Amino acid sequence: MPLVAVIVVSVGLVCMYKVHQFSEPEPVITVNGPQAPEQFNIKKLTYEVYGPVGKAGKIVYVDIEGHPHPVDVTFTNEPWTHDETTTLTVASGAISVHVHGGPLRCRMLVDGMPPPPESGVPEASDNHPDADVECRVKSA
Repeated sequence: MPLVAVIVVSVGLVCMYKVHQFSEPEPVITVNGPQAPEQFNIKKLTYEVYGPVGKAGKIVYVDIEGHPHPVDVTFTNEPWTHDETTTLTVASGAISVHVHGGPLRCRMLVDGMPPPPESGVPEASDNHPDADVECRVKSA
């Protein structure tokens, strides 16, 4: 009698296993993406600030990711510059400068060229004793 019970239980388990195998869903067919690699161009956003030689100033620039970065600077004959690079299709940035003295000028370049005027205020200047300028590119 125990041998018959073991055989019946074993046959039942094999039958349940086979029914489970037959009721499994078909494999999901995945859709492959495009075969050609995506094309992208590296964009370079350049910040430039020209200030009165020997004067100290405060620069705050906003990077490609939107984070502000304050910088204390003493101006020399060369402009203060900073470069940001990205592979994003649209890049934006801003810079604000304050100095006790003038003249003061800022500009922003995209891939070494000035962006079109409709993209923001890529160049500004001020000749007042407490000069303050702001440049921004909303979409490059």
